[in-house]
Amino acid sequence: MYKSLTLPLLVTLFFHGAILAIILIDMPETRPMVKRAATEYIRAELVTLEKPKAKKPAKPKKTTSKKDTSKAKQKAAEQKRQAEKKRQQEQQARLQKQQQQKALEAERAKQQLKQQLKQQEADRLAEQQRLQRQSEQELADAIAQENAEQQFLNDTEMANSYIALITDVIQRNWNRPPSARNSMEAELILRMVPTGEVVSVEIVRSSGNAAFDRSAETAVLKAERFPEIQQLPARVFEQYFRRLRLKFKPEDLRL
Repeated sequence: MYKSLTLPLLVTLFFHGAILAIILIDMPETRPMVKRAATEYIRAELVTLEKPKAKKPAKPKKTTSKKDTSKAKQKAAEQKRQAEKKRQQEQQARLQKQQQQKALEAERAKQQLKQQLKQQEADRLAEQQRLQRQSEQELADAIAQENAEQQFLNDTEMANSYIALITDVIQRNWNRPPSARNSMEAELILRMVPTGEVVSVEIVRSSGNAAFDRSAETAVLKAERFPEIQQLPARVFEQYFRRLRLKFKPEDLRL
């Protein structure tokens, strides 16, 4: 508390001393005084003044020396060098990444091309095999067709020979009616079983002469059975002799 009152007290005494000095200086020359006036004392009162706010001391200006300037330049140059180095590293990283990307794309394209070539080769082999199978099938079909045609010719020839045999037997069994003429021809259907036995005879186209037709039918029934038929392969019998259509026209007829 005393410390806080010291400054105001000193200021008050200073002002009072200054006022007293001014009064003494401005006083006129001394004259003989008859009577001294009573001395008046200045009444001093203690006044409490507000404490002034302390001002922040101003920062002293730094004086830049040549050494500091050199260091600043070196620092700036180092920062620039580091920035350039970082830029180069980033650029190199980008280039390296681009190269890796290109290499990856090239490898991918290479694999795709390899896959395409592999697929093309597989397609070529598949097509070659298909053509080979088709050629083999066509050859087999041609051989089968040729064999079938040859078999048909053989079966036809065999059937004709047996038909000629049956016709000869019928002609030997035939009794010529008096009304028979050279132009007469009857068409019959013989139904037989694989043993060669005749099951039935039917006139499907008449010669126009009833006696000639009956004589032809009688000649077939008289034969009863053609044992040679059982020697035929089953396919030939089924195709030609189970139901045999036969034209009866004896060759030795005269007018």
